[in-house]
Amino acid sequence: MVTKQKNNRRGFLKKILSAATASGLISPAKAIPKSTSEEKIKMLTADGKLVEIDKSVIEKNAGVKRATDKEVFEWMSEKHKR
Repeated sequence: MVTKQKNNRRGFLKKILSAATASGLISPAKAIPKSTSEEKIKMLTADGKLVEIDKSVIEKNAGVKRATDKEVFEWMSEKHKR
């Protein structure tokens, strides 16, 4: 009976994954705009890797509300309490 239950779970997960993949292939194609600018900006990631990012992406996210230092420290202390 255990193997029958495992197979049902696997079948269910396969169906969910295939549905998510099918819907994921269609919607990102529409959601990703083509970059009109060829200008790239080099940035350093937190782990020390150098990456190039389109300038339009940075300009698009310039108005997004950022976390304050106080909010970050509170978040860090909450994570360490666990």
